[in-house]
Amino acid sequence: MQNQSAPAMPGVVTAARIILFVVCGLSGVLLVMSLLGIVGAFLHSDGPDAVFATVGATTAGILRSFVLGLVVIVLLLVAALRIGRGGTRNHLVVRLLVGGGGLVAVLNTVLSGEGTAFMGFVLPLIVLMLIQTKRSREWFAAMDESARNS
Repeated sequence: MQNQSAPAMPGVVTAARIILFVVCGLSGVLLVMSLLGIVGAFLHSDGPDAVFATVGATTAGILRSFVLGLVVIVLLLVAALRIGRGGTRNHLVVRLLVGGGGLVAVLNTVLSGEGTAFMGFVLPLIVLMLIQTKRSREWFAAMDESARNS
């Protein structure tokens, strides 16, 4: 058998992967800032309920939003990491992870009333469109062939 090198990742797949990493990074920064606010509220002398009430939120709502945001980051980060492997199975897994991340982000937006729909929904939708192009599908399939031939 010939030892063939893996096909080069097309630009659309690279762009999708970069978008996912950027979204995860920015969301991670926002999540850390949120965590600092939550810790500050719990350390406040009036207690977290009084602090969150000043902005029209509840402690449970803030914590739920934090957990859902963490879930979105994990789903999108795993998707970004799996894109690099290629293969039709990973293509399916990436689509499911990105779609799930987008849906959880929409759920978080609806439950928390925050306007995070751009990063949480639009960018994963763009990623789904990028990895569904003809070149992307061909690359994922070619990665299966490359793995079989190695």
